[in-house]
Amino acid sequence: MMHNDIAPAVHSARAFGVRQFDSGRIDGRCSRVRRKAFLYRAGDPVAECVFAIRYGSFKHYRADGTGAQKITCFPVCGDFLALDSIGQTKHLGTAVAMEDSEVCEIGYATLRQQPLLFHSLIRQNILDIRNTSLQLYRSPAEQRLATFLLRLSRQYGQQGDAPTRYRLPMSRPDIANYLHLAPESVSRLLHHFKLAGLILLENRDIVITDLSALEQMALANGNRATFSTELSHAMGS
Repeated sequence: MMHNDIAPAVHSARAFGVRQFDSGRIDGRCSRVRRKAFLYRAGDPVAECVFAIRYGSFKHYRADGTGAQKITCFPVCGDFLALDSIGQTKHLGTAVAMEDSEVCEIGYATLRQQPLLFHSLIRQNILDIRNTSLQLYRSPAEQRLATFLLRLSRQYGQQGDAPTRYRLPMSRPDIANYLHLAPESVSRLLHHFKLAGLILLENRDIVITDLSALEQMALANGNRATFSTELSHAMGS
């Protein structure tokens, strides 16, 4: 799978944070966030805390120079929100729940008492930004989508769910926005992946039927020709 350098940092931060909550070593006020409700909006004052997602999922976005919404990530259970607001007086982005969710607030003072967690979170955030930028601006469309599906698979697997069977909480237009693609391109690629035997897809329910092939698709550009040939055969062209 591509971007393997990010996996240890993400796993370490998630696993450590969840263990600390479950053991009661980290205190944090938990609250539920209903589907489509905002956890915070760009411009809101920063409350000097980050948010650990206990369950559910969110969409995080910022406005670009034209005022258009650009999705930066889809945090799920085990992820942390508002890391990009540390050191700021106002939130730079907006976080909205894609489904009924629950978050726990961790104050900066508490983070300072947990240096291992704090440093893991910061490192995760830096690696996420770097690797996402590389993926979205330098990778072909099919590679972006394959990596995206595999990343979700890994995230759901870390929650204890089946990593190859999950429901997409976000819409096709949102996926397209995040991957810097046209919505019709995402729909077409998902259809191609299905025809090539990589996935089963019904509405937002997805099953990865050929994990190894999808991982190969997420590798470097050298696999593009092979995959394109497989898609052509699958489509009967």
